[in-house]
Amino acid sequence: MTMVCCTAPITRTAPAVPTTVDMVRRAAAHLATKLNDLAHAIAEDRRRRRDAAALAALPFDLRKDLGWPAGDTHR
Repeated sequence: MTMVCCTAPITRTAPAVPTTVDMVRRAAAHLATKLNDLAHAIAEDRRRRRDAAALAALPFDLRKDLGWPAGDTHR
């Protein structure tokens, strides 16, 4: 008969409690992510407005050929 035993002590570790520094780092990373998202949204909106203005500045015939809806054709 074989008996298996372990002599290493069993230690139970509690989940680590975040320190103040960890919480500040996480908050700073979250803020940086939100600011980055806001900057991307502003840049995308600016690009979209520039593109719309460039298309609106094209002559009517060219916009019609492109299939762009014309707002000045109402009768």
